Amino acid sequence: MRIKRVFTPYLKLSKPLRALFFVQVINRMGDFVAPFLTLLLTRRLGYSEARAGVWVTVTVISGLLGILAAGRISDSYGRKPVLAAGMGISAVLIAAGGFFPQNPLIIYFLVLMSFFQGMVRPAIAALIADLTCPEERKDAYALNYLGINVGVALGLTLAGFLFEHNLHLLFWIDSFSSFAALALIFIYIPKTCTLHFSHNIEKSGDEKHQDGSALKAFFKRPLLAFFCLLLMIVNIIYSQTHFALPLYTGKLFNERGALIYGWLMSCNALVVVTLTPIVSHLTRKQGPEASMSLGTALYSFGFAMMAFPLTLPLLFFSTFIWTIGEILFSINTGVYMAAKTPGNLRGQFQAYREFITSLGRMAAPLLAGLLISGLGIYVMWIATASLGLLAVIGFIFLDRAEKPIVY
Repeated sequence: MRIKRVFTPYLKLSKPLRALFFVQVINRMGDFVAPFLTLLLTRRLGYSEARAGVWVTVTVISGLLGILAAGRISDSYGRKPVLAAGMGISAVLIAAGGFFPQNPLIIYFLVLMSFFQGMVRPAIAALIADLTCPEERKDAYALNYLGINVGVALGLTLAGFLFEHNLHLLFWIDSFSSFAALALIFIYIPKTCTLHFSHNIEKSGDEKHQDGSALKAFFKRPLLAFFCLLLMIVNIIYSQTHFALPLYTGKLFNERGALIYGWLMSCNALVVVTLTPIVSHLTRKQGPEASMSLGTALYSFGFAMMAFPLTLPLLFFSTFIWTIGEILFSINTGVYMAAKTPGNLRGQFQAYREFITSLGRMAAPLLAGLLISGLGIYVMWIATASLGLLAVIGFIFLDRAEKPIVY
């Protein structure tokens, strides 16, 4: 396989799409606070796992409300104002929180911050769909996902160090990175995005513009609704990398748990950065449903390993396995969604998807906290892996029920 063939499709994407790559790199390079929220609540504020699970759930609910607010606004007024408002206001809140990071009041700032961060996700997903034709989408979503993880790879080891030694800087660098990414959005992202393949969109069934209620149009697509329910289940599984995994490393490695968790997340990001272009190239002709089914199966296998107390090398191997699953899953969800969404309702459809699937993020810490408190962390990982196998069956059904998406 020639390296040039792997990266050439990314270079052919439009300038705004390539700019979004750098927006994600810069923003995620300083995305320090959210990944360490569980440890902030348990180790710095002294909350129990169950209480921390409740507060993490509250932040997810706040993000859900931001998602719903963003969908309609982005369809009516454009993606750029939503991105600017969401990213800018959340950056201000993080900067303010940096003055009192160990005060219990910080949780209220983080809940409000989650609302504005929630506005960003559906706007970016809709923007990528706006700027691409169907044949480009796997590359465009893969590039966006790659940008996220390049930033994470560069940032999370530093974040683990700052969590232990300087919480103020943890918040302030996070805020600075958001403002830097916001500057790129103002420079390179157009206020309105004209679909350069609009002459084709009127002829394509699922992407054809549709009048009337977006919510009714969404539920007239039962397989799309089923797909979102599967994403909700997968979010319950994947969210344990932010809630249960740091608790697991803390149990195994005590005071070194936060640092090792940072290493694992950096390993996750480095694998993504290294292998995403290759995995995307190798699965270019594979349907998104089949790719997501395989990805979920790898999630289950990687998390099932943690039903035992792993040594550090095996823990890195587990991280490698579920990260390959993450790559397969993440580069295909946007492709599937964009192909099934009316062009004029993308913001709202993306908001509905994010709302439904984020219910999984909301339930994940609450359910895991209760399981860990009652039965222990190893049983929790068995339950997580079992749930993943159910999702695999669901994606296999979806693959057989759907008309194949043609690239």
